[in-house]
Amino acid sequence: RDKLRMGIPVTPPVPQTKLEELMTHVLPDEIENQLRRVQNQDRPLPSTHTIVQLLKSFTGYNTWMAAAAKDGSISKWTEEWKKKKNVSTDEQNSAKVSAAKASILFHRGRRYAYELEFEKARQDFEDAYQLVLQDDDDDSSSAVAESMPDDDYCRLLEWVGMVRHWKYDLKGALECYEKCCDLEPVNAELLVKRAGVQMDGGHHDDALELFDAALGLNPDAADALLHRGNLRMLQSKIDEAKTDLKHCLRLRPDHVMAQLRLATVFMATNDLDAAQQALDEAQRMDPQSSEVHSYRGEMHFAQQKFADAKVEFDQAIQCEPGNPTPYVNAALAVMNTPGAGGLPPDVPEAMRLLERSIQIDPQFQPAYVHLGQLKLSMATDLGSAQQVVDLYDKGLSYCRSAEELKDICSMRLLTVAQVEAAKTLKMDTLNMQ
Repeated sequence: RDKLRMGIPVTPPVPQTKLEELMTHVLPDEIENQLRRVQNQDRPLPSTHTIVQLLKSFTGYNTWMAAAAKDGSISKWTEEWKKKKNVSTDEQNSAKVSAAKASILFHRGRRYAYELEFEKARQDFEDAYQLVLQDDDDDSSSAVAESMPDDDYCRLLEWVGMVRHWKYDLKGALECYEKCCDLEPVNAELLVKRAGVQMDGGHHDDALELFDAALGLNPDAADALLHRGNLRMLQSKIDEAKTDLKHCLRLRPDHVMAQLRLATVFMATNDLDAAQQALDEAQRMDPQSSEVHSYRGEMHFAQQKFADAKVEFDQAIQCEPGNPTPYVNAALAVMNTPGAGGLPPDVPEAMRLLERSIQIDPQFQPAYVHLGQLKLSMATDLGSAQQVVDLYDKGLSYCRSAEELKDICSMRLLTVAQVEAAKTLKMDTLNMQ
């Protein structure tokens, strides 16, 4: 201990390779324990930015947005709801009244989504669905559904599937999507949304079957090609991802998201000229896109052009302050840029950016990992180090899958080990000097 305090090199009692081997044995059990702890807890919705990006990834986005705009204001539907709530008790239990109430809540929920008030939208969709399901044991649910006008019931099922997916209720989401598919068996977009749920559940083979089924219904289903391309990238099947994304862009040359994904594919294969062209094309389509600047910054970062990367990340933040990704990327650029006169990087600024990312989106896991590492490196006492453990615990509480848990669990285990080792050595700090 005295040697450590004086900075005298000490041969570790256990080689680094043994510690790494130990982590490979300990980490899976820790991930499983943490997953059991968090999997049944109620989770908030993802950030507005995340939800909007997901909604825009489907070709039906403009259709439902236009329908919501024509529906009228939230106050209009709230007045309609108040009128229906005050019907007489005798009428209240009829299927027609329940159907009318469900339709009002559905339309108000869709308008809430149009206004980006997603939690209120979710609540209306769920309440509407419960009206349809009421007294299910006497088969009144089918009467309520059949009494809803136009395609309100199908669209309600689709929206409930989406909001449950956002909440990571994968079983509930599939239940609604499957009911909707039974009513609309040739709706390829529904199959793609079901595939997305299977992807998040780690069932990639099932997702591929659904993508294939969607393309069987419609070989030109751009949604299926885009999202299957995403899955291929996750599987490191780069050539297949490139094929899907290029096909998607032939069908929809204005698809910004497909251009950005294609740029990522080119970056993965180190074809930076092609990546640059894809990004230029995406920026031509949407000059104010935060994502375009963020992707361009990532390309500069990969080339170790950290100053250029920081400029792009700052521009991404300016375009959309609610996008958590460029804050983390900007922090990494800061940490890779020496201070003036050869001084160390601006660690407080990097920490500020990471904290802002978490404030914007508490579910953005990379921010916890990087912020924890920085805070631990700056910890002046064991109390400060324990705060890093607390930070990781907060991040873990928002995790939804084993994949999301992996990095934070790993960092938490290492931090706890350091804190406990320091306590055993009766040290007041992790600083060995």
